[in-house]
Amino acid sequence: MSFTVISLGGPVAPEGEEIFRAAGVTSLATGPYPAKADLLALLAEKKPDALVVRLVERVDADIMKASPNLRVVAKHGAGTNDIDVAAAAALGIPVLAAVGANAHSVAEHALALLLALAKDLRNQDAFVRGGGWEKKVYRGHELRGRTLGLVGIGAIGRAFAAMVEPLGMKTIAYDPFAPDDAFGPHATRVDELDALLCTADVVSLHCPLTPTTEKLIDARALGLMKKTAVLINTARGEVVDEAALVAALTDGTIAAAGLDSFAPEPPAVDNPLWALPNVIVSPHVGGVTEEARREVSLMTCRNVVALLKGETVPPRCFVRPK
Repeated sequence: MSFTVISLGGPVAPEGEEIFRAAGVTSLATGPYPAKADLLALLAEKKPDALVVRLVERVDADIMKASPNLRVVAKHGAGTNDIDVAAAAALGIPVLAAVGANAHSVAEHALALLLALAKDLRNQDAFVRGGGWEKKVYRGHELRGRTLGLVGIGAIGRAFAAMVEPLGMKTIAYDPFAPDDAFGPHATRVDELDALLCTADVVSLHCPLTPTTEKLIDARALGLMKKTAVLINTARGEVVDEAALVAALTDGTIAAAGLDSFAPEPPAVDNPLWALPNVIVSPHVGGVTEEARREVSLMTCRNVVALLKGETVPPRCFVRPK
C-alpha cells in the first residue's frame, strides 16, 4: 500500500527521505510558512496520509480536515505549540513528536549563548572589527562558582546541567511535573519558581509552551532575578513577556539575555531587542544542527512509517492534549 506525506515548511533530511522511499512513501514538501489558503488547496489535491510539521504558522482543525486520508501529524522536533493537539484528538488523529532527538544540540546552543554573553563576544567582535584593541574596557566574567537555574528538566535541561558542571557551576531546577529521579545527578530540585529566580545567576528556559507557561517570565518574574543575572531562552518565545524583557534589559533589572526563540516567528525587523548591546540572538536554530536535523528526521520518519503501517511507535512520542 502506498502513502503520501507532506512536510510543511521544507523537506526532511536526506536520511529521512530515504526511509520514506524505502517504505514506498511519496514525499512532498512546501516552502517555509506556506499561506493557509495555499496549504488547504494543496492538501485537498494531494490527500496526504501524514503531515510532517516544520515551519508553518499553525496546523489547526481546518488544515487537518483538508485531507480525507490524514492519519497522523508529526512534529519535526519536540515542541508542538504550532499544532492544535486538542483538535487533532477530537478528530481522532494522533500527534507525534521527536522527543529527545535534538536535546544535545539545543543544550549546546544554550551553553554557547551563555558563554557568548559571559565573555561579551558580540561586543568584543564588533570592537576589534572597528579597529579597537583596548583590554582595560573588557568586562568578561567566569562562570565558575555561579548557579544555573533551569526552568524545566527534560532531556535538554539534563544535558545542559551536565555540560556546565565541569565549568564549576552548580545547577538548580524547577519542574513541578517531573519526578525526583528526572533531575539526575547534576541538578538539585527547587520546589518554587520564585526561589529559583531569586537564587540563580543564569536562568535558562526548557519548558514547553502551555497555557500555564505562556508569559511565565513576566515583569514580576524578571524583577525577582538578580541584577547581574542572565536569561537564556531556547524554549518558545511565548514563555517570555517580550515587552517586559526589553524593559528589564534597558533599565538594568537583569544584566543580559541570550535568545533563540521569539513571538512571533519570524520576529519583526524593528524588534527593539536588536538595538540592545546586552542581548545576543539566533533564529531558532538550537535544535537544527546537521546532526540534530538528521536525528530528528530519522525519528520522525520512522515513527510516521510505523504508524501508517500499523507498527509500534514508542509511547513517549505521542503528544496528548494538556
